[in-house]
Amino acid sequence: MMKKLLVLTTCLFLLFFMSCTSENRDNARAYVEGTITGNEIDFSEVKVVIRSDSKNVAETIPDINGQFKLSGPLLSDSFSLVLSKKIKTFSASKEGCSLSTDSLEITIPIGTTYITFNEINLE
Repeated sequence: MMKKLLVLTTCLFLLFFMSCTSENRDNARAYVEGTITGNEIDFSEVKVVIRSDSKNVAETIPDINGQFKLSGPLLSDSFSLVLSKKIKTFSASKEGCSLSTDSLEITIPIGTTYITFNEINLE
C-alpha cells in the first residue's frame, strides 16, 4: 500500500513539474533578487513588486537583512521593479536598467528575465 502511494505521489509530482515549462511567451517569467540598504530603514515597511504590462505580478517584503527574491509571469516583453520607498542608487547584474523620474521604479531592459540587484540604496 505504501509503495503504491509513493509511486502515485511521484507520478503526480513529475506530471506537475513537466507542465511548468517556459518554452513560449505564454509561460515567460521574471526572476529578481537583491539587497536593499539605507539608513534607518524598517524593511518590513518596504514593498518590492514586479510590474509587467502595468500590472503587479509579484510582491514581497525583504527579510530583516534587506534581501529579497521574487518571480512572476511576464505579461509583455519588459518589466520593472517597483519599491514603496524612493531609490537613491542601485547596481545590477545587467546593464541598461533605468530609474524612473519619481525614483520608485527601476525599468529592466527588454529581453531580460533574470536579474540580481547587488544593492538598492533607499533614501
